[in-house]
Amino acid sequence: MVKEAIVGKTAAAPGTVAEEYTLNKGSCGRKKITFVGASSLFVHKVLRDMLLVGGFNDVELCVFDLRKEPMTLVADLLEKIARQKKSNITVTRTMDRTTALKGADAVILSITTGGAEADFRSFEACSRNGVVTMIGDTLGPAALARNLRTVPIVVELAREIERINPKAVILNFTNPMSVLTGAMARFSNIPAWGLCHSADELFSYFSRVFKVNKREVAMEVGGVNHQCFVSKLMIKGKDRTKDILQATLESEAKLEDNLLDTHREEVVVQQDLFRALGSWPSCGESHAAEFYKYMDTERGMTRYGLHGDRKRVKPGREPIPWRQPAPILLEWAYGPEPVGDLHLLTTEHAHELLWSVFTGEPFSRILNVLNTGEYLKGIPKTACVEAMVTVVGSKVTGQQIQLPPAIQSLVHQWTSIHELSIQAAMNCDRDAARQALFLDPHVRELDDIAPLLDDILNATKQWLSPKWFA
Repeated sequence: MVKEAIVGKTAAAPGTVAEEYTLNKGSCGRKKITFVGASSLFVHKVLRDMLLVGGFNDVELCVFDLRKEPMTLVADLLEKIARQKKSNITVTRTMDRTTALKGADAVILSITTGGAEADFRSFEACSRNGVVTMIGDTLGPAALARNLRTVPIVVELAREIERINPKAVILNFTNPMSVLTGAMARFSNIPAWGLCHSADELFSYFSRVFKVNKREVAMEVGGVNHQCFVSKLMIKGKDRTKDILQATLESEAKLEDNLLDTHREEVVVQQDLFRALGSWPSCGESHAAEFYKYMDTERGMTRYGLHGDRKRVKPGREPIPWRQPAPILLEWAYGPEPVGDLHLLTTEHAHELLWSVFTGEPFSRILNVLNTGEYLKGIPKTACVEAMVTVVGSKVTGQQIQLPPAIQSLVHQWTSIHELSIQAAMNCDRDAARQALFLDPHVRELDDIAPLLDDILNATKQWLSPKWFA
């Protein structure tokens, strides 16, 4: 299976940049792709991307969810898209996990254990203990709470996939991505990779800053999900690393997040971190604030305009319902008009990974993977890192890089928090959970750790193992 020489280009929606892509030649054959979690953010976009690049005309898409409403909506939307594009793709749906996993060649994971209610209870516990939460899905006590209730679920899933289909792969969209992806990969023999658009967006961002095509940008990158650092930037084959700060100051380009709609972010956070560290990080604003003790202070929130991102406690609130789908998805699924965003291409690249898995054709991109190949030198091989790697079938290879000393220290601390979070979640280990909080940049007082953990556990008790309270 080879790629055509022709390069396609999406018809850009207003305010967005057209995304180039390469067409697949031939077919990946009859494969089954199972979506665990009927995510209205990701699922239909994976199908959209597969239809744009071609080669997936004979696959089966199976939608599994524990709740009937999202499963029905997402499956109906997939069915409408497949018929609208006159594809042979078949769509099935089930609320039985074993049925969903049976015969699956790839499993795409996008779940939330406990939904928004569980998340908000952890935000409230943090607030009661003086901890600021911005997003709460990557690092910090709220992210630890997510890990404690989700790690056992995804490990059980990975082990069931291994028992039913040992040749399958897992593509993970679920946060906290570093911990969940790492746990699945470590506690099963199924390849598990995490997909995120945050680091990939830097290719587009620097193409706008230096006014070149995206394919003329090359980067040496490494870190963890949502804080992956560009330690070397090449533009048209020339090293421009030392020019990054001045070029970004002179440019009006902003970070763009097109997952929901076109959301643009300023890069003041990245510029300040570059001044301090000499490398440019992925993500900005509230996502970056989860990693540094300097940003959730009153002074930091004022400097970076983060006050509006702070989670607010609502006394006497009603329980939060499950996230409702965007109205446009309902219109597309059940209205008379055709689905309207099929000209766009996302930057998670699940379609390219699937093509490589199914055909063996090499594909290189920034992925979240175990550091077994020491892609980041000096970081434990059991750590889940974000690095530039090449996927061929189910195998991953990559060039080893040495992070600068300060960044090496940061990444080592973050992966240590991940390791302790996994230990805590798998063993209901309060000591490991307290040590994860000890290393966490959000926790400022030693005496706050034990009561904070107790509050988080009690607030989210219904989604945790009884062993936590034995």
